[in-house]
Amino acid sequence: MGGIKIKMADLKKEFETAGFTDVVTVLATGNVIFSSETLPDLSFLPVQSFIKTEQQVREIVKNNPFQPDENYHLYVFVAEKAFAQIAQSEFNSVKTGGEEGLVRSDSFYWQVPKEATLTTAFGRILGKKAYKDLFTSRNINTMERIIKKL
Repeated sequence: MGGIKIKMADLKKEFETAGFTDVVTVLATGNVIFSSETLPDLSFLPVQSFIKTEQQVREIVKNNPFQPDENYHLYVFVAEKAFAQIAQSEFNSVKTGGEEGLVRSDSFYWQVPKEATLTTAFGRILGKKAYKDLFTSRNINTMERIIKKL
């Protein structure tokens, strides 16, 4: 989570201690599914967190503009609405052959050749400190696994 290592069992316990119910973690990704009657306060977490409803998660996967391709990774950026346009602008300024980036319904989707995620100019931009708390990226496969647990 945000460069901080935490066991998923410990993360689950933190959510339960904070009063959330039906807590489930997904893989070792820092993704947590939980129930709450009100908009949750996640200030107990040591990193910036992004909350999406079940419907929003389903929409993110549904709006994926790319077809699966075994030669590519597909990432979706989970962030506040404004970040999708920032990501698109940054992508357009440096994109190279073989990668694509598109905004769909306030989410930015990035398709990049396998083994190139961290080496493309756009991949390096994502590591800027200025963006650290503005977004998190997830492989679309992870998002699909989250849906299966909902």
